[in-house]
Amino acid sequence: MAKKQEQIVLSNGEVAIVKATRSNYQNILIVELEGVLRVIDNETKTLAPTLGEMHNKHAYYVKKS
Repeated sequence: MAKKQEQIVLSNGEVAIVKATRSNYQNILIVELEGVLRVIDNETKTLAPTLGEMHNKHAYYVKKS
């Protein structure tokens, strides 16, 4: 059974999809933004900084079926 995915509006106005995780993170959320899994601060809804140029080599891209 497919569960409806929750959407969240980030502090910069972008809309991301919250991903379910097995871990109980207290201060962060894992979200999908433009096909890439990203980390945001749970309180401020801001994106965690990327690894700069290395972001492309280490990003987790979401597989579309």
